Order: sequence, then C-alpha cells, then structure tokens
Amino acid sequence: MTTLIHLSDLHFGHAFVPHLGELILKEINDIRPEIVVISGDFTMRARHSEYDQARAFLNQITIPILTIPGNHDQPLFAPIERLTRPMARYAKYIHNGVDATRATETWFVAGVNDNRPILPGGFWSRDQCAWIERECANAPRGATRVIATHHQLDWAGKWRPAGMWYPARARALLARCGVELVLNGHTHIPGAIQTREGIVIARAGTATSNRTRHGQSNSYNLITRDEKQISVFIRRYNERANAFVAERAFTFERKRNS
Repeated sequence: MTTLIHLSDLHFGHAFVPHLGELILKEINDIRPEIVVISGDFTMRARHSEYDQARAFLNQITIPILTIPGNHDQPLFAPIERLTRPMARYAKYIHNGVDATRATETWFVAGVNDNRPILPGGFWSRDQCAWIERECANAPRGATRVIATHHQLDWAGKWRPAGMWYPARARALLARCGVELVLNGHTHIPGAIQTREGIVIARAGTATSNRTRHGQSNSYNLITRDEKQISVFIRRYNERANAFVAERAFTFERKRNS
C-alpha cells in the first residue's frame, strides 16, 4: 500500500495559524508519505511576505512535493501584474513551472493551473488539455495517474463557490487519459466521491488557516492505494487532543480506464 498526503488552502499571511503548520510538518515527518501534493492557495493575497512564509514552510519538507497555484496566489492589489503576469510571484517563490508533473514509484501526479486573473472559477485551455493527454500517455507503467487542480471538479451544479467550468467535459478527458484520482481544494470543505467514469475526486479542507467554513475544522487528506482500491482518510484537527486525528474514511474500488 502506498500513501499520499494532500494539503490545500494553507493561506500564509494573516489567516495562517503557525501552530497548525507545525503540526502538519510533524504529520508529514511521522507518516513519511511517498509524495505530498498541495492544491493551491498558498497565500491570502499573494504578497511577497506571504510567499516568503510559504517558501520557508516548503523548505522543511524533505520528501517529493507537487504544487499548483490557487486563485488567491494571484496578486490582488497589483492589477496590472495580475492581468499581465498573474503567476509570476508563484513561479518565483514556489515553482517555476505552473503546470508540472511529479512521478514516484507508484504515483504519477500532473498539476494543472486552472486559475484565471478575472473570471471566477477555473478551466483548462486547449493547450493544457493537450498537455494532460501527452503527460498521461508518458506516465510510468503501473503508476496511478493523478490530476491536481485548485477548483472543485464536482460542484453539484452550484455556482457559488464557483467551481470548474464544463466539469463533464473535464471528467471525460481524464477518463480517456486513464486518470484514477483528482485532487482539489478551494471550498475549504473536505470530502470524496467517485464519478460514473470511475474517477475518485478528493477535496481537501484548509489545513492551516483560520478560514474554516460551515462548521468544518482544519483538515487534510491522507490517501492510500493498493491493487484493488483507493481510500481517502480525512484527518481533522482535534483541539482537545491538539493533534490531527482520523475523522472519516472513503473507500472506492479502482476502475482503471487504460
């Protein structure tokens, strides 16, 4: 069985809770997953000081990491930069390639930026869709194909908070590419489903910020995979225990598409 840790919506800046950040680093060190995936919103307002904090946090993780930006990672108070170079600060501090892949022995993760400087929600361009197809075609044999993107691919028809545009079209593309798992954040509400195409969609809550919603506490996802199933474990912060503890598990039969 192989393990992946999925974090999202860290929100460095005034919303970040340092104590929770320390606990997350301890969780990573204790569990030693094969890879850590962070699905966007490293910052609150994409300030340089916030990115400095995010970079210092990432530097303490010694295992493979794949990151993608979120909508908050585009500068809000620098409108010209937001329109002309929306991901320049992310590229400077976090990763110089906005769309990126990372392969381990059993996971192949492709991170795809779905953010746009003006439009709400997220979508992939034609070039990005072609990139997904090429990268998945070249994935190591036997590796589980994973897509990480910020906005929720399953949003139950609700525009608020805005999710991925054209979700059915995106799911069909991923099914053709043999993707078994999609990771996203954005809503700060954790959960997991399996689509009719057989794709598991895991949404992570906010791991380290005070921007919790709808009565949810801070959480992250621990994901395991064996030959028969994919399991998503929501690990939620328990104030009494002062620790992240297992709160809910979702288990899905693997339905390979290629």
